[in-house]
Amino acid sequence: MDGISNEHLVDSFRQTGEMRHLDELVHRHMPKVRAMIYAMVLNHADADEITQEVFIRMANGIAGFQKKALFSTWLYRIAMNTTHSFLRRRSRNPADVYAEPPDQPDRAAGPDRALMANETGAEIERALADLSPSLRSAITLTAVQGLDVKEAARIEGCLAATMYWRVYEARKQLQKRLVRYLKS
Repeated sequence: MDGISNEHLVDSFRQTGEMRHLDELVHRHMPKVRAMIYAMVLNHADADEITQEVFIRMANGIAGFQKKALFSTWLYRIAMNTTHSFLRRRSRNPADVYAEPPDQPDRAAGPDRALMANETGAEIERALADLSPSLRSAITLTAVQGLDVKEAARIEGCLAATMYWRVYEARKQLQKRLVRYLKS
C-alpha cells in the first residue's frame, strides 16, 4: 500500500470499511504525530496517551474528512487541538504534572560527553516547556516537524503572518534562555 495516497486510503476505508486501510493510515502517521505531541507535552506517558486519543478521534471522524486540505493537515490539526486541550486541562490541575526520569546517557559516547548531552537535552526541554502552548506548537511544527509556515498556520487555524510571528518569538525566547544556560 506504499504507493497509495492517504486520500485514496480514506476513500477505500469509507467504501469498504476494511480496517487495513485505517491501519495503514495509522502506521504512516503514528511516528510523526507522536513526535509532534511529545515536543508539546515533554512527557512520554502523556504523549502516548494523547497519541492514542488522536487516532481514536481520527477513526471516529474520518467520515467527516472533506478533503478541503491534505489528510495529513487534517490529522495534525486533530493532534494539535487534542494536545492544546490536554495542556489547558493540565494547567488547571498542576498537581497532576509529574517529572519523568531522565533518559539514560549513552555510555559508548564516554561519560563526560553523555552527561553533557543529557544536560543540554534537559535544558532544551525546560526551555521548550517555558514557552506558551502557541509558541511551542509553532516551533514544534516548523523546526521539529519541518513543516512550512503556511502548513503550520493551517494546522493551527491562524494566519500565516501570525505563525511567522510565533516562530520568530519562539526562537527569540529559546535563544535567550539557552544563551543564559551556555554562559553558566
